Amino acid sequence: MFKRISLLAISFSTFHAFAANSVAVIGQKSISAEEFKQRYEQNKALSLPGQAPSKEEVLSNIVNFELALQEAKNKGIDKDPTLKDQFEILMYKTLVQKEIKPKIDAINVPESDIKEYYEKSPLLRTRQIVFLTSPQMKNDEVQKVKARAQNAYELITTGKKNFVDMVAEFSEGPDAKYGGLVEWSGRNKLVPEYYEAALALKESGKISGVVESPYGFHIIQLDGIKAYSGLDTEYKNFIVRSIKEIKGRTVYEAYFSTLKKKYAVKTDLKSL
Repeated sequence: MFKRISLLAISFSTFHAFAANSVAVIGQKSISAEEFKQRYEQNKALSLPGQAPSKEEVLSNIVNFELALQEAKNKGIDKDPTLKDQFEILMYKTLVQKEIKPKIDAINVPESDIKEYYEKSPLLRTRQIVFLTSPQMKNDEVQKVKARAQNAYELITTGKKNFVDMVAEFSEGPDAKYGGLVEWSGRNKLVPEYYEAALALKESGKISGVVESPYGFHIIQLDGIKAYSGLDTEYKNFIVRSIKEIKGRTVYEAYFSTLKKKYAVKTDLKSL
């Protein structure tokens, strides 16, 4: 039978030194009860309902973390130049999160701005015939797929085949079984190449040429443009975030303009 290792195995003097206010001592590092409680609550908050780790698991993870830190320092990893670079990047991101992000989050976005954005980037309903490609394909294989797409496009535009029939015959996407229908989608869901080509059609029923995207080659038919009154919460929130990002660039530049006055900055574009 295996015996559980007990803290009683630790010498009494060491135990007495930290038992009153610590839950663990790892080398020279002491983990106080308060620090453990804080880390434990953080773990619980990040866990899915009903899947919070036990206190024993959290303590074990803390011990392993501290052991790894001490061993890393012992091996001189803390002096690795690449680690210094990563830390500086982390400091930059932390500063931006602390000093700039709250100001961007506080930007007011009026309804008029949301409507103006939406009128230029509305929700679209489309149908597609898609010929899939993959990153593993060689260039000649990709060109063969493109040729198939071009041939299908010519069959449609010459009236030899209608769009719906071509979807059933050629389309390789999961939406082929639904007539190639891609339900209401905006910039938050469609790849830029697809969205821009669909938006350029402007009128329902019109068909695009062959459009290339990271997924392959598409022939797109515009099936509808949703009015602003039909804007859903998900896309509205996306629009608000997008507008804040656009306006936030001014906040970002203003912050660093202030820093440039605080610290000496000189640049020489001619030396580039």
